[in-house]
Amino acid sequence: MKRIILFIAFLCSISAAEVPKPISDEAPGFEATNTAGVKVNFPSDYKGKIVMLDFWATWCGPCIGELPNLTKVHGDLNAKSFEVLGISLDSERTQDKLAQFTKDKGMSWPQICDGKGWDAELAKLYAVRSIPACFLVDGTTGKLLATSRDLRGAALRPTVEKALGLPLSGTPPVAAKSTTPAAPPLPPDPLLEIAAKAVKSGKFLDHLKAKDQLKQPKPGAISLQTESTESKSSRDIARLARTGHLRAGWLYRCTKCDKMHLNLAGAYAIAPDVVATANHVIEPPETLKEGWLIIADEQNEVFTTTAILGADTASDSALIRVSAGGLKPLPLRADVELGEPAYCFSDPLKHRGYFSAGIVNRFYALGESKEPTMQRMNVSTDWAQGSSGSAVLDEYGNVIGHVARISTFNSNPPNKTAPTQASSGTTLVMHEAIPAKAILQLVKRANEAAAQ
Repeated sequence: MKRIILFIAFLCSISAAEVPKPISDEAPGFEATNTAGVKVNFPSDYKGKIVMLDFWATWCGPCIGELPNLTKVHGDLNAKSFEVLGISLDSERTQDKLAQFTKDKGMSWPQICDGKGWDAELAKLYAVRSIPACFLVDGTTGKLLATSRDLRGAALRPTVEKALGLPLSGTPPVAAKSTTPAAPPLPPDPLLEIAAKAVKSGKFLDHLKAKDQLKQPKPGAISLQTESTESKSSRDIARLARTGHLRAGWLYRCTKCDKMHLNLAGAYAIAPDVVATANHVIEPPETLKEGWLIIADEQNEVFTTTAILGADTASDSALIRVSAGGLKPLPLRADVELGEPAYCFSDPLKHRGYFSAGIVNRFYALGESKEPTMQRMNVSTDWAQGSSGSAVLDEYGNVIGHVARISTFNSNPPNKTAPTQASSGTTLVMHEAIPAKAILQLVKRANEAAAQ
């Protein structure tokens, strides 16, 4: 039991020598689909090759530190039948940035990611409990040739050369280097100290209660505001949006450094004591050791979170009850049409208080589903990481949706034989929002549960 606790506590900082090996000397076979949508049959797809399974994640510092050496060895020996198959342990919350990350880092090999983090099916198959974790396999025989201790740093190249039957070159490993000066650190967020003092009251939802209520929300009645019909100037909308904007997320102690951090995005009040946001905003961070769900306004006033009234992954929507007082609720509006003005006030990439204007571009459904939870819309207001859950307003000051994510499409994606080359086609950035009808559906469910 003590050993398991150490594995979890140290995460990817644990030494590679402690990574468990599969039960036998034969690498477990599997079928999966990579991030490019191509089916992978392992190891049969790699006959005549020596392939390294690389378990890693975009948030793992030691994994990233190994990349310069790995990309160099792969570049030098790929033509001599050395392949790499990446298996990312990123969760649904972080896997959206996987494609851009691998492109930026020159990782030209395919990746598999099921979005389940540490619960990834292949991580279970290979008994991976810490990363980086690597397995060198003969694609013809399926035999396991080497594991992590021989596939990192200076040991990587000679291990691969030996497996390929090549003479040892003696080429030194490539060390990770910083080519640009580090950006100056951001000033500490004053909310960190304020929230740390506030949660000492013991009245906030902690990570254990929040985890239970994300699965089984607490019943609670919600009384909504009357829809506004008075047209307002963009200046008035900006003032209203700023007043109604909230920050939601986690104050938590990190498993890596044991320090307290804030992981916050956007939110908005729909009742004097109820806050709405994106569901992924209130999902506990992967490195959370202990934490508290918090809501704060622009003046860093912290509101005590008391219950999760609704949480829906499909619609990426959530409702949180707080102790009443100080919230300025916004009305919801569902009957929105194409071309209507749309406004958003958020904190993209930690740039606080960014207001932008656009229009409603498109309505669509994920998987062509007619379910309200699967409905989406695109708007041309600007947002980025940190904006999730922020309200999208119409010209009357009604909430017509909230920020969900960004998707980037290119008419001429990189060539599969040279995926690190820049795309030459037209790039389209789609800003996806959750329509207000999804929040209204969640409110309906909460009220029905409260009435029972």
